[in-house]
Amino acid sequence: MNKKMLTMVLAVVLLAAFFLPYYQGFVGKVSGFDIVSSGGGGWEKYVLLIIPIGALLLLVGALNNGNYPGGRSLLVLLPLLGVLFLLIIAPLINGVPFKFILQAIGKGYGIGLWITIAVSLILPFYNPKD
Repeated sequence: MNKKMLTMVLAVVLLAAFFLPYYQGFVGKVSGFDIVSSGGGGWEKYVLLIIPIGALLLLVGALNNGNYPGGRSLLVLLPLLGVLFLLIIAPLINGVPFKFILQAIGKGYGIGLWITIAVSLILPFYNPKD
């Protein structure tokens, strides 16, 4: 599988994972789309939109014969930055101590967030030959 095909597949998986459950808990399952479209919360929830926007731009660039808007090296980092913001930076902004953030990693994550984490780690570090 070449880089173009891998990028297309991973971009579609990343887009689909945004609509799968990110968190599971007492209130039910919450997807990334639900987090962004909810009425509550502050500006931090909109940073989560860089995950599907980055995936869409990667898909457009791969379908356009490798002509990525902004460059592939930047676009593959956007989902990873979104995940890092969601899991680490946003809780720090809200005043959660770092040791509690580390203790909470992996607890209550839904399948959508696990897929997003995996794909966002694969995209920047796995580059097959064309």
